[in-house]
Amino acid sequence: MKKGRFTMRAFLQFIICGLGSFAIFYVLFCRASFYDAFVEAMGVTNTQFGICYAVYGWIAVVGYLVGAFVADRVAPRWLMFISFTVTGICNFVLGLWPSYTVTLVLYAVMGISTTVTFWDCMLKCNRIFGREIGDENKAFSWLQVVRGIGEIVVSTLIIFIFAQFINVVAGLRFVVWTYAAILIVFGILSIFVFDDGKRGAQEDDEKGEKVMSDEGVFHQTIRLLKNPDLWLCILIAFGGYNIGSCFGSYFGDMAGCFGATTTAIAFIGTLDAWMKPVGALGGSFLTTKKGPTFLLEGVTWIYMVLIAVFILMPKTTTFLPVFLVLMCVEIALTGLFRSQKYIQIREAGIPMQDTGCAFGIIATVIYSADAFMPTLIGTWLDKYDEVTAYNHLYFWLLASGAVTLAAVIVFRKRNKARIAAVIAEDNAK
Repeated sequence: MKKGRFTMRAFLQFIICGLGSFAIFYVLFCRASFYDAFVEAMGVTNTQFGICYAVYGWIAVVGYLVGAFVADRVAPRWLMFISFTVTGICNFVLGLWPSYTVTLVLYAVMGISTTVTFWDCMLKCNRIFGREIGDENKAFSWLQVVRGIGEIVVSTLIIFIFAQFINVVAGLRFVVWTYAAILIVFGILSIFVFDDGKRGAQEDDEKGEKVMSDEGVFHQTIRLLKNPDLWLCILIAFGGYNIGSCFGSYFGDMAGCFGATTTAIAFIGTLDAWMKPVGALGGSFLTTKKGPTFLLEGVTWIYMVLIAVFILMPKTTTFLPVFLVLMCVEIALTGLFRSQKYIQIREAGIPMQDTGCAFGIIATVIYSADAFMPTLIGTWLDKYDEVTAYNHLYFWLLASGAVTLAAVIVFRKRNKARIAAVIAEDNAK
């Protein structure tokens, strides 16, 4: 495809990547809206619910790395089909509210279907799309925008219907089964939309880089692991991602510290969907002028200030509106951060044929937070009152932000010339 030109097939691939990347994770990570409802429906404690996510998270940690090798070598068509279909089936079975043991198995299977076969493949497809339209940075920003808009439209409607149910468990089953159906439809569409891999060895039209790798998995991985700039990319992404993930997953429940009701918490949870596209859209304009790592650093500084305010803010009903306004700012920043946290590899000089492996290594480390944080937070919630538990979380997030800031300062100093060249290239288009 020539630079700057769209085809309907490429456009559909981008839409499925954007909408699918929200839908495939929704049931797994909709705790901000349905935390108490899930605990009631499953008949589990906070700690047991956290263990479900620990099982998912630790399998996903390995899955992201395995997916790195798969994404550079297996046809996207089959990877996307398997991912959507298997996750959809798991969502359906979960909605039957099986035993705790079966639930743990479902979370384990979804740990594979959302990572090994999906995440790295989806990100690589989006980077290829960005190369084809002549702007990789904006492709990732717009991916987050489409992902967010899809979540706004679908999740808000579904939560509205959920609120009409008198029985919370029945309402949550409706939510889970709706997403199961959506994923199965995406799985079927993927067969017709994505590439079959036969062109994988061809070179990229614009840069003359191979899209698929013919290097051995071991040698490719070791070569990338020896790259200090890749490790700095990992540390930059880790701290900021952990902040956004924890707030995004629990801020509805955090609102309960300020007196919000269960129904209000469900709607408050939708703010995550409404505000992230705002930040991602802003990032699509700013990244061309300043580059991704500049934006990641700026976002993290603001994160740190907001967290300090949350620690000091009195937890009373009077301050609920203030909390919600500040949380909207935090969520918008999360949208901006997430839209840029992967494409920083461009400033690190990572070529296209190493994209899947590089993304997989980054994802393996940064998403490890999703493996241990839910159990830790669940333990705090069972052991302490809500205010004390979330204050423990805020201090942890301050430490996470410090990791990102230290890494980004070193990275920008090391890669000053390359960053300037990338920005100049983008502004020349």
